[in-house]
Amino acid sequence: MATGGAAQGAETDAAGLGLTRAHGWILLAAALGWLFDAMDQRLFILARTPALRDLAAGADPATLPTLAGWATALFIAGWATGGLVFGLVGDRYGRVRTMALTILMYSVFTGLSGLARSWPEFAAYRFLCGMGIGGEYAAGVALVAEAMPARFRPIALGMVQAASSIGAILGSALSLLVGPQSRVGGWEGWRILFFFGVIPSVLLVLIRFRVPEPDRWLRARDEARRDPKPGRELGDVRAIFADPVLRRRSLIGMALGMVGQVGLWSIGLYTPELVRDVVFQEHRREVAVEAANLDDLARAWAAKTGDDPAPKLAEWKAEADRHVGRGTLLQDVGSFFGAPFCTWIAVRFGRRKAFATAYAMAMASVWLVFGGMSRGADVDWMLPLLGFCTCGIFGVIVVYLPELYPTRLRTTGMGFCYNIARYLTAAAPVLLGRLAAGAGGYSRAAILMSFIYVLGLAVVPFAPETRGRPLPD
Repeated sequence: MATGGAAQGAETDAAGLGLTRAHGWILLAAALGWLFDAMDQRLFILARTPALRDLAAGADPATLPTLAGWATALFIAGWATGGLVFGLVGDRYGRVRTMALTILMYSVFTGLSGLARSWPEFAAYRFLCGMGIGGEYAAGVALVAEAMPARFRPIALGMVQAASSIGAILGSALSLLVGPQSRVGGWEGWRILFFFGVIPSVLLVLIRFRVPEPDRWLRARDEARRDPKPGRELGDVRAIFADPVLRRRSLIGMALGMVGQVGLWSIGLYTPELVRDVVFQEHRREVAVEAANLDDLARAWAAKTGDDPAPKLAEWKAEADRHVGRGTLLQDVGSFFGAPFCTWIAVRFGRRKAFATAYAMAMASVWLVFGGMSRGADVDWMLPLLGFCTCGIFGVIVVYLPELYPTRLRTTGMGFCYNIARYLTAAAPVLLGRLAAGAGGYSRAAILMSFIYVLGLAVVPFAPETRGRPLPD
């Protein structure tokens, strides 16, 4: 594998002669990796409830929110575990090797998710898939941060984050093409959606033959080999806590990351459930009978009309899938613009102002959408706004975290911040599921959960401002 292209490219760009081909391959590989990560995330969110309804057949429908919460929690815990494990691997063995391994891992276990025969098996595959996604993020972001010239680095990282929105859009488009609740050729639609998750494995060829390791990491590796002093090892998690500056940065980075992730995983990614509930309530008002779920409503409708409930139920489910697919697609379009917007604020006005803006926007949008959505047609304007506001946070995080650590500890430190936060986040979907079951639906539960953004606003003043400072060596 070539190793000198990134260094030469950096030198050329520093002289003002432009980016090189090596920079292009690096950016493309990292962006595609995060794009497919986000596609898998979206496919899981859209297929989660239909999959669990089939895999937990016979279970009380009232338990579905709790099962969905547990499956999501295990997925997030897998992200966290993979981020920590592969963060160490990325510092010790290289960003490129780690990316290749983690992409292979999440491709395989996403495909296996479509073959699951029980909900525990499904949850186990999601945990292992999550490990690959968590590891790929830190390696890809570190690779871009270290390889790109300083003046282009925030823009490049913002582009990587924007690629995640494209992946989510792709996942939503696939859901519109193949309804999660449909059947195609004897296969449930949700299974087919997970089979698409095998596609990212083609990235391995690109990464293996085109993407060089960044010279920053190569120098750090060589220095560690020449002078193996205690406390100077690559990927040493103890060094994060031994150094008081790094310890403080890690705790602040963890808090900032946790707020964004709790908001995303326990609020923003539960819009399919919100939309399905809104559509159900529309039909309940139309039929004018009390019912606990769509199946019961179809039977009540049949009792009033004397017609067969099966065609009406299939019609309503297809309608709900269309609203969910269109709404999440528009939500992802909003995310595509929200992350770069907050990246721009971070570059123009500073990281702290960007975080504060993003948290305030996110909380306001949650109150508007979860408190105000009453019809299926509301998804056309509410969900793009929600995506713009709740995902803007990640346009700041992707720029900020690499700036907190030296090269020898970059993926380890990012893995700690982002993934210890994920362990804390993993409990949030379970809490949301319980709140939804006890508080009368996802709307009230999401509004209660949105107060997590207040914590983010409280932490921001203590975060070190890194705008205009060089990336630590």
